Amino acid sequence: MMLIQKLLRVEYLQSNQSSIKSWLSLNLVANLIKAVVVVFILLYLTARYQQYNAEQNATEQLLTSPKVNDIYFLDFRLISDNLRPNEKYRVAKIFDITGDIVTLRYGDLLFANKHSAEDSVRFGQLRYQDYFQPERINLTVQELQQWRAKEAIYLVKRPKLNKLFGNYVGPVNQSQPSMQFIQGRREYYTGRAHLANSLSETSIEDAFYYFEKSATLGYSLGQVSLAELYLTDEYGHDLESSLYWLERAALQSHKPAILKYGIICQQVENCNLGDFYQMLIENGVNLKVREMPVKLMPASVQ
Repeated sequence: MMLIQKLLRVEYLQSNQSSIKSWLSLNLVANLIKAVVVVFILLYLTARYQQYNAEQNATEQLLTSPKVNDIYFLDFRLISDNLRPNEKYRVAKIFDITGDIVTLRYGDLLFANKHSAEDSVRFGQLRYQDYFQPERINLTVQELQQWRAKEAIYLVKRPKLNKLFGNYVGPVNQSQPSMQFIQGRREYYTGRAHLANSLSETSIEDAFYYFEKSATLGYSLGQVSLAELYLTDEYGHDLESSLYWLERAALQSHKPAILKYGIICQQVENCNLGDFYQMLIENGVNLKVREMPVKLMPASVQ
């Protein structure tokens, strides 16, 4: 009888030891899985934090040197009070830069969260011709910095080859360039090539030379490009010369020149924008002016 009890006790102890080992083994595996999950979460959070910092640093750099086509992501609650509860975020795009003045146009949609604002780019909404509102918002670089300081601008992205997040940020132009000879066009494109050559120490001077030739030959794009160079530090922010060449291009009904003239004219004491518009009308330019504080007269019939 004693022998049977001892055997049963030994069997019981062995069974308990086996159960304990099994429990310890399962517990070890569970702890290992938890540890791996925690490590992956920490790695993910670290990567997201590093990405956020990188995006914020890039945003600061892009704001100091804006370029046409830059995409701004805005917390519109810090810009406008006239919003519905779900209207919080908005996309804007730089359409023009004239000297120190950056011209933005707002997207037509407002979004409830930041992710939806970015998705509007991913899903190709910016490709539509009428996605951006026609109203032009002119701001100095300093004013953009102020928007950034109050977090109204929370992200800036610069598209590559007109693409961001895998989709185009504007209408895709599939038209082929005309082979027709136009005086000044070759000089204009040569000037652009020099201006884009960052490896040359004389790129701006060479571009100026060809833009000036193009402008003198009456090519409107060359005239506008020359006017823009007159606004740079290299040419002393020469507003008068810039206005002269923009006027020459505006007389050819070149809309960007007309808009740029309006921006610069407001910075020149003796420049009268009403007289400029009136002069264009009298020279046969088909002009549409928004909210002009002066009354324009129709062109006189000779």
